[in-house]
Amino acid sequence: MFAHLAYLLLTGLALASVASASPSADEELRAFYAREGAAVKPVNFGRRSAASSQTRHLRPAYDDVLVDRRSKRDSITPPDVGQIADFGGQDPQPIRNGNGDTFLANSNHEIDAQNMDNVAAPPTDAAKDLAGAELRLSPNAYRELHWHRVAEWGYILNGTGRVTAIDDSGRSYTSDIKGPLNGSDPDIYYFPPGVPHSIQALDQGLEILLIFTDGNFDATGTTFMLSDWLAHTPLEIVAQNFGVNTSVLSGIPQKDPYVLESSVPPAPLGHGGDQAVPDPNGQEPTPYVFHIGQQEKKIAPGGGGWVKIQDSATNFPVSTLLASALVFIEPNGLRELHWHVNDEWLYIISGHARATAFPGGSAARTFDFQPGDTAVFPVSYGHYIKNLSPTEPLIYLELFKAPKFVDFSATQWLALMPRQVVADLLKIPIPVIETFAKEKQLIVS
Repeated sequence: MFAHLAYLLLTGLALASVASASPSADEELRAFYAREGAAVKPVNFGRRSAASSQTRHLRPAYDDVLVDRRSKRDSITPPDVGQIADFGGQDPQPIRNGNGDTFLANSNHEIDAQNMDNVAAPPTDAAKDLAGAELRLSPNAYRELHWHRVAEWGYILNGTGRVTAIDDSGRSYTSDIKGPLNGSDPDIYYFPPGVPHSIQALDQGLEILLIFTDGNFDATGTTFMLSDWLAHTPLEIVAQNFGVNTSVLSGIPQKDPYVLESSVPPAPLGHGGDQAVPDPNGQEPTPYVFHIGQQEKKIAPGGGGWVKIQDSATNFPVSTLLASALVFIEPNGLRELHWHVNDEWLYIISGHARATAFPGGSAARTFDFQPGDTAVFPVSYGHYIKNLSPTEPLIYLELFKAPKFVDFSATQWLALMPRQVVADLLKIPIPVIETFAKEKQLIVS
């Protein structure tokens, strides 16, 4: 749900919308077909439609009957719309591929038809390493005191807030967090597994993209609310533990509020220390917050943009289970052909993109993305990210369940292999191979 003050649990794979347009409506294409003849296969270009929203998935969908994929690999295919739930004009039911059953009670079929993958989730619709959510807090509201079995990573989409935590030695930590302000990049934070923490919005309100290091975030034993714990512990035990009378504990919520309003407005941005409690154990020496706006850009050697990488191996020591990169691709730019040693979880912040995922076995699928879409490229899948706009930049996040950001560049690989090996395989002249860049281009203009 995307309600006020609540999480929006996101799918672990791409959400986007595309509509196919007939090439016959394009004069240039008609002229091209007339010139080239019937040997050219029709080309369908995926275009977005404001009236149609469909879900796409990056994990390959294999048919019951194996097809000869090699016969397809020389053809040009449009951006894929994945496994679409087709209800044949009937009211949507939670059934897919023979699994599931019909509704016994009423359902809003109009809404169901707009959210087919929520009604009948595809078997590919799950990221194994990471889960994502969005948290929206009204001005001054709290996300209640809690902790997780898994690590929590947050990217501040907008607004301002304050986080608090303690480590296992009782050292406290308080820091303000902010979204993109005055053209600067926002903050991120990371809480290791088990570290208790809270999040509060300041006067602007707060919206955060949350990432957790387990694809099944809803599993029992993943999130622990303080009020829920105390409500399920005998009151006399709670009183004895805190050294108080049971009468002062009567206000403990019997159902955890999850999110709640503040009875007193917090100190303004930049004055988080005003609320900090003196800690005899000292302050946490390893920051849980990283200010991307203060980080230097790594200009892509390929000239098409820049990246900012955050991981425990280089600049964010506490983030031992999650590496991230903020990627900026200039108009028409390309995140070069590459792959990773971990699943890549993707989030589009702004712009429009296209990507092709290559799982091996002569298969590939292409997808379009717009702001708010997510995707997963499974480990070692070859892929690229193309900025489709000739005028607007593409900005997105790459996230990995790993202590270090690692990728392999196809161009660098070929440039550093014996020339004849590459020439014999790809039938490319050696003088051309000699022009390939020997360092990662990251982004190509």
